[in-house]
Amino acid sequence: MRKSEHDHRQFKYTTLDNGLRVFLVQDTDCEKSAASITINSGHFNDDKNSPGLSHLLEHMLFLGDHNNPTANHVSSFLESIGGSINAQTGTEYTSYFLDFPDDYLAKCLKLFSTMLIKPIFDEQLLKNEIQVIDAEFQAKVRDDLRRLYQVHKETCNPNHPFSRFSVGNKEIFETFSSSELRTKLINLHRKNYQPQQACMCVISSEDLLVIEQQVTQSFATWQTNNTHNTLELPSLYQPDNLAIKVNIEPIIHTQRLIITFALPSQKQHFRSKPLTILSHLLGDEGEGSLLYFYKQQGWATNLNAGGGIEGSNFKDFNINIQLTSLGIEKTDTLIQVLFAFISLIKNNGIENWRIEEVATINQLMWDFSDATKSIDETLHLSQAMFEYPAEFLLAGEHILDQVNAELALGLLDYFVPTNMRIKAIWPKVKTNKIANWYNTPYAVEKLTNPILQAYLNQESREELNLTTLNLSKPNPFLPQKQIAKPINQEYDTPIQLINQAGLQIWYGQDNKFSQPKGDCFLSFDCPAVTQGIEVVAAKRLWIALLNEKLNQRYYQANLAGMYFHFYPHQGGFSLQTNGFSQNQLTFYTKLLTQIVEHEDFIHSFEQVKNRQLLALSNKLLNKPINSLFSRLAVLMQQNNYLPLDMVNTTQSVTPEIIYQTKKQLLNQFHLKGLMYGDWTSDEADQISSVIKSFRANYKVAGKTKRGVADIRQDNTYIHQVDSQHTDSAVVIYFQSPDASILNTALTIIAEQIVAGPFFHTLRTEQQLGYLVGSGYIPYNQHPGLAFYIQSPHASVEQLIQAIHQFMQNFSNNLLEYSSIWQSIKKGVIKQLSEKDTNLSMKAQRLWMAISNNDFDFSNSQKMFQTIEKLELSDLVSFFEKLITKQGFGEIILHCGPLSTQSQINNFAPILDPKIFKKTIGYL
Repeated sequence: MRKSEHDHRQFKYTTLDNGLRVFLVQDTDCEKSAASITINSGHFNDDKNSPGLSHLLEHMLFLGDHNNPTANHVSSFLESIGGSINAQTGTEYTSYFLDFPDDYLAKCLKLFSTMLIKPIFDEQLLKNEIQVIDAEFQAKVRDDLRRLYQVHKETCNPNHPFSRFSVGNKEIFETFSSSELRTKLINLHRKNYQPQQACMCVISSEDLLVIEQQVTQSFATWQTNNTHNTLELPSLYQPDNLAIKVNIEPIIHTQRLIITFALPSQKQHFRSKPLTILSHLLGDEGEGSLLYFYKQQGWATNLNAGGGIEGSNFKDFNINIQLTSLGIEKTDTLIQVLFAFISLIKNNGIENWRIEEVATINQLMWDFSDATKSIDETLHLSQAMFEYPAEFLLAGEHILDQVNAELALGLLDYFVPTNMRIKAIWPKVKTNKIANWYNTPYAVEKLTNPILQAYLNQESREELNLTTLNLSKPNPFLPQKQIAKPINQEYDTPIQLINQAGLQIWYGQDNKFSQPKGDCFLSFDCPAVTQGIEVVAAKRLWIALLNEKLNQRYYQANLAGMYFHFYPHQGGFSLQTNGFSQNQLTFYTKLLTQIVEHEDFIHSFEQVKNRQLLALSNKLLNKPINSLFSRLAVLMQQNNYLPLDMVNTTQSVTPEIIYQTKKQLLNQFHLKGLMYGDWTSDEADQISSVIKSFRANYKVAGKTKRGVADIRQDNTYIHQVDSQHTDSAVVIYFQSPDASILNTALTIIAEQIVAGPFFHTLRTEQQLGYLVGSGYIPYNQHPGLAFYIQSPHASVEQLIQAIHQFMQNFSNNLLEYSSIWQSIKKGVIKQLSEKDTNLSMKAQRLWMAISNNDFDFSNSQKMFQTIEKLELSDLVSFFEKLITKQGFGEIILHCGPLSTQSQINNFAPILDPKIFKKTIGYL
């Protein structure tokens, strides 16, 4: 099996007697064991008269089996031990995946097998789950991705199963009786959920032999019918589906042009990756690129090349362009330029060094990839087992060992106007049809021969003056052979190199991952941000403008695995770099210098400003739950503002205001930084000296206060948020009495213990909606607990009452958890103490500790010790005080009308968020 030389895990690929293919991974560093099974059956296998049946089947497998008939038994058990389970239904595959502590390997695999193999399909639960599926469908009715996807389905070959609706809803499923639908599910399960049509991956720290024995014991009894379902798929597109323009009117304000070229499946070329090469050329963002030309003309702000749907017999290659208003007027010219650039590639050919450069980048990214969670990797690998030969299971996504420029050039024969589909997506586009299910306005126009020929017209190209178009030059940021530096153990925990007024710098050297990588952080706390919304709006626009410049300037650095992030926060702004350590410190100091240097933003100002305004305006169109949590953050954080107010303020910002605001921000600030990774102490000292010299040029300030609204009042605050969605939605947030380690620990463990029962009671049993859940949400380290529901049928009053009633009942019955109290605490500690899976995650954790003034990095250990000492009686007392509001704050946010508030004692309506923020006290 091909694997990276830096991958020291043990592997075994085997097939059980029943045909189940199994890939076993022993990873002694994994925090949790994980397993995933992918079935070669998805919505393409639905009956024509019951679209969404595979999705419903996926849901029903969670609702009881012959060994464990209780609904959500597996989910509840996994949550109780700190594990999780989920599933997803795709076009041709359905996957189920879970994780759990290592010592539960045997039990969890057995639960997993019976869940998949022996479902009971209870008719009453089936009726309930139809409501859940329908709520899921209703929650996405105004989701533009779903709406665009449906138009795509309706504009391809109607005989291809891709064209069918895949989610399902009440309207479809209730055309059948419960017994009829149950029979359909049983037949679909019996036919397709076969071991010879499944692939399984398990990752654990256990020995491979132990893993294999447990898998065999749990899954060898899965009986096979020795048949293989092979779908004979027609072409995805008929001639009438090509050389067309599809106009689509979105809900969220966007201006996108998607140009699609239809290709056959390219999976067999995984060792030469011709589409990756073409994506690399067409998606370049540097000087001379296609995007660079569009930006210079003022037509576009962003371009992505290479995405698109794919399946066993089709592959779309998309060029997705974010347009300006001027670009909308110039779409035909813009497409002409695209074909001119494609001709440029054909005429110049593709030199081998370009492919070798991509191969080098791929190899580096593979050799030094950030480890993923075991549950995510098992999911990926169980799906990849269908895509790659066993030898290339690990390598298939990364390997490029067959350089074949002619193959890539040959694919450009598909990149012609007659094989093209154009999607024009912007407001007020001309439409004459309404798509099924999601009510998306659209129109289809067949492109005439004169139009198709005009896209390739040589004379028109000459008039456009395309001499600036060029293919990219060799990447100067491509790192040489990477070897991690010797490790000095004393620096694994960061030490403080500089501690003076207005400047604190830490340095550490990783001793675990042995990767030639690192992360650098630098945070500016600027008192100017407390002066009001005008400074905050101008600051955000300045950062967006500078990012526009830097992204273009350092696009090749990004390609070569050296990244930067320049972003705003409540106290000011931050700069972060990460990736390969070679040359990163020099890159870091260059960026620091360019933050303070004068940049001319005149050329890009209107484009970037309009993009910023568009993003802010679109926040007003979020689905209800997102809108409520966004508003909660505004109400709870002192330096956070309403999107509409930010829109109004940003509209009046000029370049002069940008320069003035930048001067205000940099006039006085506090600087805090961390370098952590593959650097020696000498290198860290050198860069620290540079930062110290830089710091000396500006006035000193203390850390900016990040106030949190103090809602710990006798009143319950209530606030309505407008929404264009018809669903009702409620978020109830409880603010804990203080930010002590004890109350933080109690809030965390409260959320952990309540999450499963809350979901099961209000979603599965009471059928209140699809989006149901809870979360631990601290604001600036002050802990809090949130509960949320979005419902297509229940009123706001019903949702509030249901949450309050659940909390009361749960509190009354908490003593029932006494027998598993210790295992609950153990599970929470295990989750909180999960090992860092990669160097960046470790660096982020250390940086968060520094940001929270945990300079000796001991808070985590204190938290574990506090949780270990907790008694169940402490949690009972915590819930009793929360419900009676003894020291707790409560705020209810809702979308949809609240006709009466008589059920809520001592309520205080928030009619104007700005007045609330001016009058509330801050912690």
